[in-house]
Amino acid sequence: MGKSEAPLNVIVSGSGEIDLRLPVFASGKVQTLIVTTTAGAQRMLKQGVPDAVEVRAMHGSVGTIAASAILEEVCRLSPGKLILVEGGPRLLGDFYAQRLIDEQFLTLAPQIAGRDTADDRRLGLVMGQAFAPGETPWGTLRDVRRGSSHLFLRYSFSESRTSRI
Repeated sequence: MGKSEAPLNVIVSGSGEIDLRLPVFASGKVQTLIVTTTAGAQRMLKQGVPDAVEVRAMHGSVGTIAASAILEEVCRLSPGKLILVEGGPRLLGDFYAQRLIDEQFLTLAPQIAGRDTADDRRLGLVMGQAFAPGETPWGTLRDVRRGSSHLFLRYSFSESRTSRI
C-alpha cells in the first residue's frame, strides 16, 4: 500500500494461549502488541517473548479486557494512526458498547447460513452486549462497491446516533 513500515499488529487474548514461535512473532518483521490478562502474560513469559513482541497485562479476566483499555495501549505505541479492529463478536460488542467504532466495513456474500435451533451457540457479529432500543448504534451508509456477486458496504458510526425505533 505504499507504506514505509508495517503497521502495528495487535492481538487481544485473555488467556494468553498464543504460540510465540509462529512466524508472525518470531520473524521480527512485524511489531506486535499482545494485550492480555495478568495470568495470560505470565503464561506467555514462560515461552520467552521475541524482541518484536510487547506484552501488556491488563486487569481483568478472560473475556473482560475493556475495549477502551485496549485502545489506550494501542495509542501509546502508535498514536494518531488508523486502527482496524478485526475481532470476534465479544470484542466487537465491547467496542460498539463503548462507542469506539467510527466505521464498519461489511461484505455481503451470496451464501445463506442458518441455525436450526434457538439454543445454537454459534457466534454472531456482536455478542455479549444487549443494545436496548434507545441505545442501538446506527450507522450511516457511506459507500457501496460491487465485486462479482459480493457487495462491500461502508458505514459511518462517528456521529453519536442511537436507535431510530
